Amino acid sequence: MEKKRVDIIKALGLTADQSKKLNAVMRERTFAKGETVFSQGETVKNLYILLKGLIKFIYFTAEGKELIKSFIREGDQFGSLVSQFSDDGSTFSAVCIEKTRVIVFPYTVFESIVNQNRTAQKFALTFFQQLALKKEIREYELLCLSAETRYRKFLEKYPELVDRIAQQDIARYLGITPIALSRIKNR
Repeated sequence: MEKKRVDIIKALGLTADQSKKLNAVMRERTFAKGETVFSQGETVKNLYILLKGLIKFIYFTAEGKELIKSFIREGDQFGSLVSQFSDDGSTFSAVCIEKTRVIVFPYTVFESIVNQNRTAQKFALTFFQQLALKKEIREYELLCLSAETRYRKFLEKYPELVDRIAQQDIARYLGITPIALSRIKNR
């Protein structure tokens, strides 16, 4: 993990004191396939960086239906913005599709560093811009595109994930049933 810590510190352009502060609170955690990193409704005040593995973000409806918000791949950063910026619990669960390793650290430490460091501010701004863009595209696809087009775009965007994700989960991500996905694939 030491190389990953160095890479993170370099990307943020941290001073020696800031590096020491972040290193002191960074932890590596490993989760088994199927294990939950955090649950819907849980207060999540940490940031995570996915080192190895694959995670799905799941919404559970009041009826118990599972909807997949997104997939998190190696190198992605994640957490619950709702939970970090309010006292509310996360609106979704983060569940490991594979054995997963993450770096975890408190959001408050990251925020403190960003407030004092221009390079870290640029990093944070880029992260939030990319997140907003990802969300806007996802909303457009769900609201405006056919299921067949959404599936084609999924294959274009995530070709390396197709064999790593269960068909049932791909269907949930696309907002369709596994039967509908099977029909689309057979066309």
